Amino acid sequence: MPRNRLIQRFDWQQISPTQVQYTVQLNSRHQWGYQLRYEGTSLVLSLRNPPVLSSSRRQPLTGLRIFLDPGHGGPDDLGARGPTGYPEKDVALIVSKLLRDRLQARGATVIMSRTEDIDLGPNERAAMIVEQEPHLAPQHSLQRSAPTMAMRSTPQASARSGIKNQAQDLAEFLHDYLVETRDRPSYGVFWNNLALTRPAVAPSVLLELGFMINPFEFEWIVDSQEQARLADALADGIEAWLQRAVSE
Repeated sequence: MPRNRLIQRFDWQQISPTQVQYTVQLNSRHQWGYQLRYEGTSLVLSLRNPPVLSSSRRQPLTGLRIFLDPGHGGPDDLGARGPTGYPEKDVALIVSKLLRDRLQARGATVIMSRTEDIDLGPNERAAMIVEQEPHLAPQHSLQRSAPTMAMRSTPQASARSGIKNQAQDLAEFLHDYLVETRDRPSYGVFWNNLALTRPAVAPSVLLELGFMINPFEFEWIVDSQEQARLADALADGIEAWLQRAVSE
């Protein structure tokens, strides 16, 4: 096999008459996405190289593609509702648009699953990630209920046995960053086999940003100034993680 700066070592072994195990050791501690496909009888594994960040101080994310997915949407999927009946789908869209504007200002190309109040199923959203092949895919939602204010993050899942969780570090970093910079109590980082965190083509995380039914959380999450601060923190956190990750 020709030398590749991404791959340190590639091994395989026949573990049973009908099973072969492949082990790929990367030079980087981060995985940036992969695809598996068959070409005839050949199994082809495509690994993505780390993104190249711009040296521009004003637009460091130039050349990066980031997929944002505001949760819920449409007349039949309101998401959770606050004490006044205000739907989660509206808050998720507002925060995602604010984050989009901040990422675009830093040079990123931002793809959104929706920019209006339309209905999209989980599989449709996941298919968009696979089709668009972004460098990152953070999705935003809110929880239905919780006794206290909290912040949680869900990293990438995979239905394929033996695939290392490539979004764990991103999930932990964004969770910790928001907890620290926005003074948010932590509800932890959880693995879950969710449709929107399943696409393996890019690191994908689901961020639960608050709890709609909690009156204190509700007042915070619908405050326009707090929404702007949250979008600032998310953009800062994404840039900070990318700067760190591409250098490791």
